This record gives sequence, C-alpha cells and structure tokens, in this order.
Amino acid sequence: MSKDQFSIRLHEARLMMGLSMDKLVELTGGAITKQSISRYEKGIMHPKRDAMMALTSALGISEAYFKGTNLRIDLPVLRTTSNGKLSDEELQTIEAQLSFWTERYLVKEQKAGMTSRFVNPIKGVEVSTMEDAIQAANLLREEWHCGDGPIASIVRLLERKGIKIMSGKLPDNVLGLSTWADKKYPLIVLDFQQAKTSVERLRFTACHELAHLLLSFPEDSEFSIEKRCNKFASYFLFPKETFISEMGGDKRDFLTLEEMIDLKELYGVSVAAQVHEAWDLQMISREHYDWWYDERINKNRKEIGWGEYKFPETIGREKRIESRINNIKH
Repeated sequence: MSKDQFSIRLHEARLMMGLSMDKLVELTGGAITKQSISRYEKGIMHPKRDAMMALTSALGISEAYFKGTNLRIDLPVLRTTSNGKLSDEELQTIEAQLSFWTERYLVKEQKAGMTSRFVNPIKGVEVSTMEDAIQAANLLREEWHCGDGPIASIVRLLERKGIKIMSGKLPDNVLGLSTWADKKYPLIVLDFQQAKTSVERLRFTACHELAHLLLSFPEDSEFSIEKRCNKFASYFLFPKETFISEMGGDKRDFLTLEEMIDLKELYGVSVAAQVHEAWDLQMISREHYDWWYDERINKNRKEIGWGEYKFPETIGREKRIESRINNIKH
C-alpha cells in the first residue's frame, strides 16, 4: 500500500464524514495530532498500527477501505450538473462520498456475481435545439424498448441499464447530481427526502441527470444546457405523441384539473409539467396557460390534493446485491 494511496483515501474519508482535522483529532481521543493527520494526507508519512486503528475507529470504516484502488470522480462534470449551486467544499464532500460509495458498490457487485457494464445507446447524439432534446428522448425510449406509455419506475429502469444511483442528502437548492467514476461508471445522486421533493419531481430530476450523462451539448446553442436537459426529461417521461393522444388532439380550448390528476397518477408527471407541455406544444393559448399558473399552480406549488403517483421510486439493486452476499456467507 503506497503512501499516496493512503493519503488520498484518508482525505476522502475525512471529507465524506464532513470533519475538519481538529474534529478528527477529537474523535480519536487525541491519539493522533493534527500535524500527523496533515502529514498523512500529504503523503509525507504513514500511520503506525495504533494510529491506523484510531483512524478507522474514529471514521467508522474498515482498514480495508484504505487498501482499495481510488476511483476518479469527474469533478468538472459534477460541477456542471450542480449548475454552480455548490461551493467548492460541498463539491469535494460529495466527490468523496461518491468515491467511497462507488468503490464499496463495485466490490459488492463482484462478491455477489452481479457486475454490470454500462453502454450509452445514444452516444454522440448532439442536442442543440429543443426539438433535438425531444428527438433524443424518443430515441432513447426506442433503444431501451420503453414503448410510448408510462414508465413505472425511472430509478429502477436506470439501475437496470447500469447506472449507479446513490441516495444522498444534498444542499437545499440541489435535488440531484450526476457524474462519472473512472470515466466508465455513470453515477446519479438523488435526494429522496420527502420534505424536499415529491415523487413526480424526483422522477423528473432523475431524467434530467440522465440527459447530462448521455447527451452531447454543443456550446453554440441559444439554449442553456439546463433547459435542454429539462426538455429531454419532460418528453422522456411523457412522449410528445403520447401526450397529444391522451389529450384527445393537438388543440384544446382548456384543460381540466381532473384529467391532469388522472394523467399525473398514471405517468408520474406533475400537473405543472403537463400544463407546461401543453403550452410548449402550442396545444393551449398563452392566456389559458397564464390562467393555470396564476389561478392554480402558483397557489399550490406542492400540488396538495391534486393526486400523487403511487408507484414507489426506490433504489433496489444494492439491497438485492447485499442479500445475495449475506446468503453466500451463510
């Protein structure tokens, strides 16, 4: 085990726990000095046995963690998907969490004999316009054999396709993040806190992060990357032709709350998103769109009493992997 490897692992573990060097010294009961921790992280020196035991105890991790191969988390991509909403310190903390979690996940996959390989079925597809985003959403549905109807669980679909999804507590203004580990493992972090998001918003966020991972975004577009990802997410969840069919045609004088609730419960798409899609397709007038937002949506942002998508959006693959490992042990 090289000092460089250990120094990286210690630094990431400390950041993952959100600890300052002073706090880590406190948790070791003073068995290690701040100066020693600094030297460990710089690769100047290596802890002796007693110091190593104190560190693993304080951080609540096994010594084996320090012996693993460090995963390289793509920080520039992580910075992009956070849309500038995270400080450098917050980004470093999330990077460390992803490195720790992903390495453990890969080890679990190997132990359980459930390794997966990700293939981007729309690699190289460029999205410059909003129409490009809609077409990309249609193409991915076709490549993944999703049909044109509701997708029961977005999270389980992404897991099945080889994308590794981590549940994490993110800053208040961030619902999800995505990046790559070692340039071959796609990662999405979602904040599942019920007080922070709804199941419909969670599904949209997952699809938005999926766009960041799969698509190419030319810089000369008049539309921001975030807007192009939003467009992709909207139409991946509720395809254009399917939406028009469900609405009974491409022109409507008005939309009713009852039909919006019914479609929300079927497709897992919020009322607000449906109204926006109707306006986006010029199905309804600007006047009716404004009425919906002024009189309905802006007065009930959480859509309380407007139905909810009942199918649970949960992470399942890691639990199944762990159950196999436990049975192998026994």
